[in-house]
Amino acid sequence: MVRSNHPSDKIVAEVSWLYYIKGLNQAEIATRLKLSRPTVVTYLRLAKERQIIGVKIQGTHFRVNELADRLCARFGLKSAFVIPEESNEAETAQQVCEAAAQFLPDFVKPGDTLGVSWGQTVSFVSERVPWWPVDGLVVRQLIGSLANPILPTCESCTTEIARRLSAHCVNLNAPAVCTTADLTDRLRAEPIIAEQLNLLNNCNKAIFSLSPCTPDTHVVQFNLATEKDISDYAAKGAVGIIIGRFIDRYGVSITGELDRRMIGADLDALRKMEGLLVVSGLSKLDATHAALTGGYASHVALDALLADALLHKNDAKSKEHGANKGGDTAM
Repeated sequence: MVRSNHPSDKIVAEVSWLYYIKGLNQAEIATRLKLSRPTVVTYLRLAKERQIIGVKIQGTHFRVNELADRLCARFGLKSAFVIPEESNEAETAQQVCEAAAQFLPDFVKPGDTLGVSWGQTVSFVSERVPWWPVDGLVVRQLIGSLANPILPTCESCTTEIARRLSAHCVNLNAPAVCTTADLTDRLRAEPIIAEQLNLLNNCNKAIFSLSPCTPDTHVVQFNLATEKDISDYAAKGAVGIIIGRFIDRYGVSITGELDRRMIGADLDALRKMEGLLVVSGLSKLDATHAALTGGYASHVALDALLADALLHKNDAKSKEHGANKGGDTAM
């Protein structure tokens, strides 16, 4: 049988059906459809390229079992995906994002509403999510827009995840931060923005990353906050930043002038969602420990060095707490 150099989706889908669903091998498909075996291989490749099929790797294959199990036990997590160290920090971060992306279609269920944060890490995840439709899924932008041409914005991350999961996408049509609190109040009061903010309470799942509360944080680099903002919040005890909001070492929200100028979900809303935290790098140790201690994540994807450091840090804090408690008793 002669086939065109540009086979139709119908024949490509038929080959895919026989191979992936019916379980026929390539030789059996070739015989049934009167094709050559190389043509069957080509059609299976085209099925992926044309997004006729979606391929997803089970998240359990990314787990480093002992560290993952200890993290779950220590911080009350439902799952942890621990990625072995690669040759450099950038490659390790990429693999952490890959693990989170492969887990995401299992994380969300039909009818869920997923809130999406912003930044390089979430952007890397969004670009790697398998093409895997989830019925009735709604994907919402958790914070407003940032005017920066090189920044992976919240709306771009939200849109890409929704596209890959065939979900309904809802962007938040407002700036993430305004110049004055008065302007912020007036924008929040606008009916369309007020409704969008109110509907963020419908999010029962969330995917996010975090930053340390240091002057070199990307929150400063991309003008969400100034170095003075960071200094002011750090002076109040902030160690981490999640969705543009600040937390202390216990995960308690720290508010300040910047919060009055921000438009988006706050930390109380985030804590009510089942959260997937994606993070890598020892520079984020304190912020990650605070986020897990504060109960913002039910699932985490991270690298092995960070996972090990988290467990050691938690052990040290437990010993310190025990010593202080003993000292108090003796007084």
